[in-house]
Amino acid sequence: MATPKLSDTTINHSTSYLRTVMTIFAREFRSFIATPFGWVILACAMGLQGFSLQTSLKVMSQATGEGLLFYMLNDMTFWFFYIFLFPLITMRLLAEEERMGTLEGLLTAPVTTAQIVLGKYLAAYAFYLLLWLPLLTYPMMSELANYYTLLRYDIVADGTIDYRLADWIGPYSILAFTGAFFVAMGLMCSAISGSQIISGIICTGLMITYYFASRVTELWGEFPAASIFHYISCTDQISSFSRGLIDTRPLVLYLSLTLMTLAITKRIIDYRRWRR
Repeated sequence: MATPKLSDTTINHSTSYLRTVMTIFAREFRSFIATPFGWVILACAMGLQGFSLQTSLKVMSQATGEGLLFYMLNDMTFWFFYIFLFPLITMRLLAEEERMGTLEGLLTAPVTTAQIVLGKYLAAYAFYLLLWLPLLTYPMMSELANYYTLLRYDIVADGTIDYRLADWIGPYSILAFTGAFFVAMGLMCSAISGSQIISGIICTGLMITYYFASRVTELWGEFPAASIFHYISCTDQISSFSRGLIDTRPLVLYLSLTLMTLAITKRIIDYRRWRR
């Protein structure tokens, strides 16, 4: 029996849907890279990453057994700018549209709420991933420096570099999945309020709450429900993944939380659309 084919109408509808999402994505992503706002965030992120690298190298000089990214991602400097990074990226996504008066036109345009949410979310998430590209060079630089040091003292004879892919695959995996959820959370906060400041405060509050929820067992010890806090602990997950221990459970958790948060955001925008 012949396999049924999709009708041209369905294909055209899907193509039109994706084209609209990509149009919103391109417009929003351009607002990050074509304005001083995005470059300031990028400069601050690179500066704080460099500071975290410097402190981590000092720790590594007195400790052994872990990779560079492990010390970087478990340093308090990392958590300081990581928590405040998401409000900066997302607080303007919808609140800025409200301030400029363009949200009215966007909500009354012939686009669906899901297209608006996906377009803006993908743009913010792509910019978030862009901020971590410089971090890719750090493990390579550390291994290259180590190689030349050993070569200088004739310790390396065959000219090979012992480079473990797990040193950066694990950290980048967990940064990508935690970032997916936190960007969705920030977009939801931006949809709640028409003020960038209020949106940023709400997002910061949620980020700090989630961070301290990750450390409940460290503060109060083990108790009957401690396994739940271990499961949602982003600090434990980043620590494990930065050691190269990749676990699928956190990936499923953050993917589920991302989809749920985007669905809530869609409902919030639908309500604002209906109210108008």
